Amino acid sequence: MFGFVLALGAAFCSATAATLQSIGARRIATTAHLDPRLLYRLLRSGPYAAGLALDGASSGLTFTALRSVPLFAVQAVGAANLSIVAFLAMLVLRVKLSAQDAVAIGGVVIGLVLLVISAVIGPPSAMPRVAGWWLLGAVVTLAVGSYLGSPRMRSPALPGLLAGLSFGSAALGARLLGRIGSVDGLATNPITYALVIAGLNGLLLYAAALQRGSVTVASASTIVGQTVAPALVGWLLLGDQVRPGFAPVAVLGFVLAVTGAVALARHAQPHAPAPG
Repeated sequence: MFGFVLALGAAFCSATAATLQSIGARRIATTAHLDPRLLYRLLRSGPYAAGLALDGASSGLTFTALRSVPLFAVQAVGAANLSIVAFLAMLVLRVKLSAQDAVAIGGVVIGLVLLVISAVIGPPSAMPRVAGWWLLGAVVTLAVGSYLGSPRMRSPALPGLLAGLSFGSAALGARLLGRIGSVDGLATNPITYALVIAGLNGLLLYAAALQRGSVTVASASTIVGQTVAPALVGWLLLGDQVRPGFAPVAVLGFVLAVTGAVALARHAQPHAPAPG
């Protein structure tokens, strides 16, 4: 249960970070290529830098949660950050939520409850060391492919999806590193480098997605990328399990949480305070 509390804390940090980063990214000129120097320029933007600091806190909490909570559950909880954004907008900024928003938030909450009661807590199954090299190769391929294809990314959907896949790969690496017990083991493990590269590539792609159009589309695409594929990998390859007889409950909970988060993606767009 403590792992789920950490995952919720990570979602809260990520929710605030998403709003701040969308403000900062839109203040920087769009580039045709995925220029790594974009991150340096973004760091000079106060809102983006603050959002990145919160992302760091979120990553630390997520990494700790993944040591005991299955990947599919942690990623679904992370996707719920937009329900937190919507709820805070209603309380603090007095934004009126539609009936669709209320249904989506309810779906997220119910989905997370179903995941909590169905997931089996514990570390991932032992994986051969070559799995780390496969992950590193996949992450590097994704990064290089994203850079080469970036001039054709005219809308936020594709870079958002690729950002989600990168963040999902980083979460997969964090889940695998949960079995490493020493700093020396981390320094010599290819998974460590895969995690770092995936995280940086995800940040760059998500910033590019925010610059290329609708924050709603960018956020929804990222949610899909960072939840669905990693969940399948964790379930099929890492031995992430659910309680006996609870597989339908876990699937329903995952679907409710993710679809509800996608439906709330418009709340990633910063809200103006209501007049009053």
